[in-house]
Amino acid sequence: MLSPLLIGVSLVLLAIHSLRQARVSPLNTIPGPWHAKYTSLVLKWQEFRANRTRYIHRLHLKYGPAVRIAPAEVAFVSAAAVKEIYGSGGSGYDKTEFYDLFKVYGRRCCPIRTTLRKPCC
Repeated sequence: MLSPLLIGVSLVLLAIHSLRQARVSPLNTIPGPWHAKYTSLVLKWQEFRANRTRYIHRLHLKYGPAVRIAPAEVAFVSAAAVKEIYGSGGSGYDKTEFYDLFKVYGRRCCPIRTTLRKPCC
């Protein structure tokens, strides 16, 4: 069993890391709820309750077209932003782990397969 001291030290180190990351993040200029700088637990809770879409919509009504919803996540409502981020031709933005849910046999569909009209992977 883990000792209370080890658990306490781990929690303190986790809090220090979270606070440090929040101070140096390039996303600090994007508006959003105060807790979005430090944790994504509120967003995860809304997902668990199947309320993520309504939650993010309320944030957009309050903060505007670009909202920070987690330490490393931003939600946009403008059509231009959606086109730039998700458009074809490689936008230069990294995809989050959410896209790993759509892997086939552990890999994303490769472009050469789609151009040859063969099934992915």
